[in-house]
Formats: sequence, C-alpha cells, structure tokens
Amino acid sequence: MTRKVAVINQKGGVGKTTTTANLGYMLAQQGYRVTLIDLDPQGSLTISLGVDWQEHLGIEDLLLHDEKLENVIVESRKNLNLIPCGNHLGQIEHIDRDSSTIAKQLKRVLNGIDDDFILIDCPPSSGFLIICALYSIDEVLIPVSSDYLTLHGLSHLLGTLKGFEERLKHDIKKWFVITRFHPRRRLSQDVKDKMISYFSDQVLYTSVRETTALAESPSFGLTVEEYQKNCKGADDYRDLANDFCIGRTC
Repeated sequence: MTRKVAVINQKGGVGKTTTTANLGYMLAQQGYRVTLIDLDPQGSLTISLGVDWQEHLGIEDLLLHDEKLENVIVESRKNLNLIPCGNHLGQIEHIDRDSSTIAKQLKRVLNGIDDDFILIDCPPSSGFLIICALYSIDEVLIPVSSDYLTLHGLSHLLGTLKGFEERLKHDIKKWFVITRFHPRRRLSQDVKDKMISYFSDQVLYTSVRETTALAESPSFGLTVEEYQKNCKGADDYRDLANDFCIGRTC
C-alpha cells in the first residue's frame, strides 16, 4: 500500500523542501519506489534535484489539462521519480474552475501511482494547494526548526489540519521532524524537549542537524549524500528514513 505524505509547514525556512528531497532519496536508496511531487509554485524541490522546470511539463498539466502521467513524471534517480512544478502552477488558484474538481484530480493522480511512497512538497501557506494536498493524502510530515518562532506557529498549522479533518471526516496521521538542530545550543534542546512533551509519540527519533552541506547541495542539484556522502546531514536523513519507515519516535 502506498504511503501518501504531505510535507507541510506554513513557515518558510524550516527545511521542508530539504526534507522532502533527502528523505525521498534515502528511501529510494533503501530500495523503496518513491515519487516526489513539487506542489510549491517556487519550484524549489524541482531545482534542488537538478531538474529544469522550463524543459518539462508540470503538476498543473496533470491537474488542469488531463495530461498523461508518463508525459510529466521525470526519472530523477534510481527508484526516485519527480513530478515537477511547472511554469504556471502559481496561477492555478486564479483559474475559474471548481476547487473541489482540482483536489479530486490530484487524488486521482496519486491513486494512479503504484509506488511505496509519495511525498508532496507543499507551499509555505494555508491556501488552495495545501487543501488539495490534504484531501489527497493520509499522513503529514511537519518539519520544525529548533527555534521558538517555528514552535509558536505550529498552533495555527495544527488548527488548519484539525478544521480540515472535521469538515471532511478524514483523519490524518501526523509526524514531526526536528530540523536545523544544534546539539550544543540550549535553545535547540529546549525546543526539542517541548515538542516531545507535546507530541511524544509523533516526533521522529532522529533530529536533523544543521550543516553547511545541507545548505549548499541544492545549488548543485544534488541531495546531501550525493554532495558530501559522509557528512552529518547525510547520516541524519539516512537515519530519519529508517525512523519514518518503522514509526520510531522519541
């Protein structure tokens, strides 16, 4: 059964795209079949995997023009496919079409993908594209950087999720991953401790440490392991993939 996961946080700069790319890559390295979907109009996931979004059809062609999946999907790495963000994804909210129609189409697209994992990189907002993603998935992975502003913003995000679940009577499994973690900083550890106290069975065991390699690798179109194989960031995402597979939490 395919695990369909939206990687989501309304705050930018928390490692959402970094987590989508590197977690997906590590799962693929373990032999799982993985499809990544770039649902963020900024196209950061597409760029970070070295794909030129101007040369390919995008997710909006599947949602609006009934394009065939095989014409859109890109074989990015072994076991790792990408549905890129196209040039016009940002205009999708302004198109005169019933929003539920687009959400249902995204769900049909996901149901047509016979992989082990589908990870959707969502925009840092609470708009229409987020609602489409939530309608189509069963799990969310929420990256939380180890600072208090991110922790404070969680209440709004969780309120959005709760309201969606109540309206559609659709329970969504929630996971959290601590990102940009500094083991020697008191603030980082305080945020992690608070997350564990609030969400003890939902915080994945491995925290992702902030490293230079994680910041640099997207500019080369590489995952962190491809860029610097034995760095802390690669080790952390490798361990995180194991945690995510078995549901290992703090």
